[in-house]
Amino acid sequence: MIRDLRKSHYKNLAISASVAVSVGFVFGYPWLFLAAASASYLIWILYQQHRLISWLIKGAKNAPPNAMGLWGVVFDHLYMVRKKHRKQVRRYRETIQKIRTSNQALADGVITLDSNGNIESWNKAAVKLLNLKKVDEGHLLTNLIRDPEFTDYYNKAQNKEPITIENPAHANRSLQISMTVYGEGERLLLLRDTTRLEKLEKMRQDFVANASHELKTPITVVQGHLENILNFNDDIPPAMHKALLSMSTQAKRMNNLVNDLLILSKLDIDTSDAPMKKINIPDLMSQLIEDALQYAHSIDKKLDITFQCQTDAMLLGDLGQIRTALSNLIYNAVRYSPSQKSIVISWKKSALGGLLTVQDQGYGIEQHHIPRLTERFYRADKGRSSEDGGTGLGLAIVKHILNHHNAYLDIQSQPNIGSAFTCIFPKKRLSELSQRSQN
Repeated sequence: MIRDLRKSHYKNLAISASVAVSVGFVFGYPWLFLAAASASYLIWILYQQHRLISWLIKGAKNAPPNAMGLWGVVFDHLYMVRKKHRKQVRRYRETIQKIRTSNQALADGVITLDSNGNIESWNKAAVKLLNLKKVDEGHLLTNLIRDPEFTDYYNKAQNKEPITIENPAHANRSLQISMTVYGEGERLLLLRDTTRLEKLEKMRQDFVANASHELKTPITVVQGHLENILNFNDDIPPAMHKALLSMSTQAKRMNNLVNDLLILSKLDIDTSDAPMKKINIPDLMSQLIEDALQYAHSIDKKLDITFQCQTDAMLLGDLGQIRTALSNLIYNAVRYSPSQKSIVISWKKSALGGLLTVQDQGYGIEQHHIPRLTERFYRADKGRSSEDGGTGLGLAIVKHILNHHNAYLDIQSQPNIGSAFTCIFPKKRLSELSQRSQN
């Protein structure tokens, strides 16, 4: 920290001026002596400035010139600041070098772009993935990756999920790209070859689809024969009847599981967005609520299921998929609600878009289960789900269907109070009444 010598310096100047004036009075020229003293002080200041500028021009590498008083403090302070600055620069350079070294060691490709989208730097992995060359530096990345899907992804300021495209530099290879925007429009891109993962995922999808198709027929045959046998209740011994009834129940569960797997397989294969066909939500709800009441009656539950329509907007999407998603949510509400409780289904608009909510007064879900509810075969209560005939795939199906509609699922729940499952559709998936009346 610089020492404050202003008071002593000003005091010395005042004393020097007083001495000059006093000596001037002795010789009869006080103002002349004061002027001479002032000129001497100015010459001294100019001399010190000259020494300072010469030292700075040389880079201030050596020790500063010797000086007394205020100028000595200035020289010493500048030297200390310069020394501290050099130390910081050296530390920053070491840090940058470590970052560059670790960046080059990454298995994933890293590319940085300036605010105009020009390539600034890359690591070795990026060179292998995109065949980058020195001449590519300073050029637009969108000129190297001419994929329309990537261009749309690049133009979005925020992208929560990465994008997977065909690698433009290597045929039959998949490239996953995630992008982060920082600073004043600069971008950081992470690239990863996902060809092997894509092949494994395709193998998994094919296996599930083929296995489900192969299981469908024998399970249907077994279920049909069991139902025919159970029609002869009077001729079947009680012990055998109980066993056959248990077999029939398990066959139904297997059939439901296979059906859900087939639905998921179809959704996995079809990655395109759902069509923009108008769906009348009140009409759809009247059908689903009637089916849900019949299901509740079949499992000896008395439930009050109501629908609240707070907007006349129609939903644009695939009617079959939306029916499947809402049916899963409503049936779950019925399955996990005690008798004499209420289930409220609502359709309304908000700043987020269209909100379709299924709210129950059921058992509720612990908070730590909620992030994993849409995983396949995940059960918050394994025992109760098994007893109620759930497959553990319902919410996974809902999630996939909503993804096809550019929507997502929000889950709010409290144990012993109830749950609210809200499908949030973007505004582009809504069709207003005025638009309907014109068609």
